[in-house]
Amino acid sequence: MSAVTAHKDPKLPPPVALPEDASWVGALKLFDAHAAETLVAAARTLYPHDGLPERIYRRTVFHFDAMAAKAPVAAQSFAEFVDLVDGALPLKFAELSEGYRVQVLKGIEQSAAFRLVQRSTVRFLYDDVEVWQAFGYEGASVHLGGYVNRGFNDLDWLPDPPPGV
Repeated sequence: MSAVTAHKDPKLPPPVALPEDASWVGALKLFDAHAAETLVAAARTLYPHDGLPERIYRRTVFHFDAMAAKAPVAAQSFAEFVDLVDGALPLKFAELSEGYRVQVLKGIEQSAAFRLVQRSTVRFLYDDVEVWQAFGYEGASVHLGGYVNRGFNDLDWLPDPPPGV
């Protein structure tokens, strides 16, 4: 597959730059390190993409933190989620294997706290331009003149149609 350059509307802010090491939690307004790492583990367990670096999942949790800082109800739900997943088994959620994490998440999937984390992860993870780049999605094209002259039909991952079709 050829390299794809993903584009977001230039009027939108660029992705947040977070430190690559454990100090990234210093950028958070509300979550402590434990809550942040638990939510990162949950996001990666819910939407596991081996090719995506940890920084993308951390940016997702950074957005959770911004939501929680603005809305006390969201903050309470994120805290409830961390309590639920940490209390399900003797080990903390972030220390569990992926199989046990999935089991814990299935056990709470009817809760409002789970739904907030699950839906927020979809919203923020898949709206990250680095994810688009990794998946080969070019993103917005209006500011580049649209798709007509930009390879809208460059489906090199599909076989050529048979002659006469």
